[in-house]
Amino acid sequence: MAITAEHPLQIRPATVADLTKLAALEAELFADVVYPAFFFRQAHDLWPDLLRLACRGHELLGYILAAPAQQGPGEVGILSLAVAEAAQGQGIGGMLLADLLQVLPADGKKLWLTVAPDNKAAHALYQKFGFHSVKTEADYYGKGEDRMVLVKQHGG
Repeated sequence: MAITAEHPLQIRPATVADLTKLAALEAELFADVVYPAFFFRQAHDLWPDLLRLACRGHELLGYILAAPAQQGPGEVGILSLAVAEAAQGQGIGGMLLADLLQVLPADGKKLWLTVAPDNKAAHALYQKFGFHSVKTEADYYGKGEDRMVLVKQHGG
């Protein structure tokens, strides 16, 4: 079902009631490297404004999760951005990212994230939002799971 006026997309903070669906989406999309269900509960408790969902009615279409980073004051790491396979290509990832940027403190300094080197769609999305690659880290998530580290300056 496409996003239309009759079926609008809502981006909002996750609630405890959403966490089961969120864990199921995570397992569906990332079978090999998946956050466990209890992690989403902890993320909800620790960073409730930074765990955001894209929903159409009761259907979960995607999520974004960020957390404060200790590398420096005002730094935030984006831990995950995921969109259900059936909803990909509809701009939902960009809407989630734009929404997150709106809720981050204006005095933030830098955002960072990692992405698989061969994920061209993600690279294009992040580049559109001003992220740039600073390095590639071999075996980031284990043997053969290389990741590119991208950063973006944010706020003041």
